[in-house]
Amino acid sequence: MKSIPLRVKKLRERIFKEGLDFALILNPLNQYYYSGFYALIYSRPILLVISHDESNLIVPCLEELHAKEDAKVDHLHVYYEHPEKASEGISPFEALKKIISKKGWRRVGVEKDSLPLSLFELLKDAGIVEFKDIAPFIAKERLIKDEEELELIRQAGKLVSLGVVESLKAIREGLTEVEVDGIGGLALLKYAGENYPGRRVELFVMSPSGRERSALPHVFSIARKLKKGDIIIHSRQIALDGYRAECERTVFLGEPTEKDKEYFKIMLESQRAAIEAVKPGAKCKDVDKAARNVIVKARLGDYAIHRTGHGLGLSAHEGPYLRFDAEDTLEAGMVVSIEPGFYIPGVGGFRHSDTVVVTPQGHEVITQAPSELEECIKSCMPF
Repeated sequence: MKSIPLRVKKLRERIFKEGLDFALILNPLNQYYYSGFYALIYSRPILLVISHDESNLIVPCLEELHAKEDAKVDHLHVYYEHPEKASEGISPFEALKKIISKKGWRRVGVEKDSLPLSLFELLKDAGIVEFKDIAPFIAKERLIKDEEELELIRQAGKLVSLGVVESLKAIREGLTEVEVDGIGGLALLKYAGENYPGRRVELFVMSPSGRERSALPHVFSIARKLKKGDIIIHSRQIALDGYRAECERTVFLGEPTEKDKEYFKIMLESQRAAIEAVKPGAKCKDVDKAARNVIVKARLGDYAIHRTGHGLGLSAHEGPYLRFDAEDTLEAGMVVSIEPGFYIPGVGGFRHSDTVVVTPQGHEVITQAPSELEECIKSCMPF
């Protein structure tokens, strides 16, 4: 990504300001943010080291070619797990100790929540005498997206919307939750293949159905067949080159009850109130309050058991968090989901979610899928 040199420059300025010799980046998403390298699996340690004048990436041998292709770093260090190359080094931590010893470093910036005790002790053994937590700085840097990131998120919004629309079209009696997921997934992957060749596309999807399962906000889809009277919350998140957008819709299979219609209307009104509250300078707790006011007025507050939304970017959930107690202020360039919901055991769940960019003028909704009640009632034609 074109933005990586500027990000590294700002990190180096922070390192200098804190009186540190280097930053040790362990969180995979932060490594991607500062190097452009992202692995499929992190069971083998991968370490990113950024000092005032150079960057080093330590990877296992099976990631060597991948790292040479993607990583924007000055030096690549490889460790091995096959006997033919064992003499060149088998430990990522020994490679790290060699770098520290050669440079004579003593002060390190770490992500406190990502540093295991074993590595902390190894760093002390290597001569490190001062540790500072730089995770809050990195998290703040990632809050405001630049134009390159925003464009990726907008494209992800287009993809996720397509997937949701195609899945909603397919919903029929007898189809399973996982089939609903697969139909939309195949459609968006075909589109991605034609329009984003060579790009990384990641999928997350769930479609809990029925009166009991739709009241579970976070569950995997299962091979349950849809039937007349079901409420379904179809939920998707898509990442394009790592950057995410999400879209969710509540739909009915067959004619909803009058009470269902009432709950749906409250949910929709709540989401729209929250979206209208999104603008630069607004406090996150006020966006949450705008949504909750609608739900609480309907005496459903006890069933609205989660925040109104969260930030989106490289993580599925990241700051800013739109919670009742969040004093943080929205700024242009932030991206949030707006997904107030409530879940009544035995009745069902009610939640739409859209991805919203905070703009200098207010906000921009970047996901598009049917949202009105009439559009969210599916016929009971068997599949």
